[in-house]
Amino acid sequence: MTDSLRDILVYICKDVCPMVLSEDETEQYPYAVFDMTTSPLIDKDGVFAYTGDCKIRVVSNNPDDVDTKAAAIQSAITSSMRSSTLFSRLDDSTKECVDGIWTYEMNYTLKQYADWAEPVENNEQNTQ
Repeated sequence: MTDSLRDILVYICKDVCPMVLSEDETEQYPYAVFDMTTSPLIDKDGVFAYTGDCKIRVVSNNPDDVDTKAAAIQSAITSSMRSSTLFSRLDDSTKECVDGIWTYEMNYTLKQYADWAEPVENNEQNTQ
């Protein structure tokens, strides 16, 4: 099994706004950056899943843009990462402004299961 959480995240959000790993150097707003730490989940048969702690930041000089893009990213993640092989949970979010630049930060728990594995959070998927 290969850890594809980063690729999946970028792919499902590609139509919302540009999203790149870590910090981006641009003056073209809005944009999104993300950081993700992943780790394998292992049982006696080997790696059956990867879990990721993901922080996504939408950045703009317009507060309405960050709200709109953040909502679209949340919608894309919710609709695309809820299956037998993918799981997502929005843990928290914050919005702030520093020197006229707005940032909307979302913290997610993401999981990618092997297609042969039964998701451990099966009940959790149905409640989010």
